[in-house]
Amino acid sequence: MGCGGNHQHSCEEIFVAILLRIDHELIDPNLELALTQHCDECPPCLETLAAHESNVRLIKQLLGNTCREEAPESLHERLIAQVQEQADAMEMAASGFTQTFTQTFMQRSITSDGEVTIEISHTQEFREGF
Repeated sequence: MGCGGNHQHSCEEIFVAILLRIDHELIDPNLELALTQHCDECPPCLETLAAHESNVRLIKQLLGNTCREEAPESLHERLIAQVQEQADAMEMAASGFTQTFTQTFMQRSITSDGEVTIEISHTQEFREGF
């Protein structure tokens, strides 16, 4: 792509802006202005922009036409039943895999007042099977 003209931004730089605009990701107002000014001066870039916009409209139209078909009610019912079965299976599996570990640490110290015992208990629960 390129017209050979002397522009502030090259056609290659503007092509990036064209792709960003097509994807609705062109958020820099300066780049948007540069794209507009460049396309006003550069017919090949303007044609490229128009072609990409046209392609996006066509793809949206084609996808829209194919996505208008409704799924049969029996499919909805089967999906709901399968999701419920999976949820029940996961719940049963989770209840059978809980493990609890308790560790107790003791430290004894002797001071001038007598013997002092410090006890620390630590409990962890592990769940597996999710």
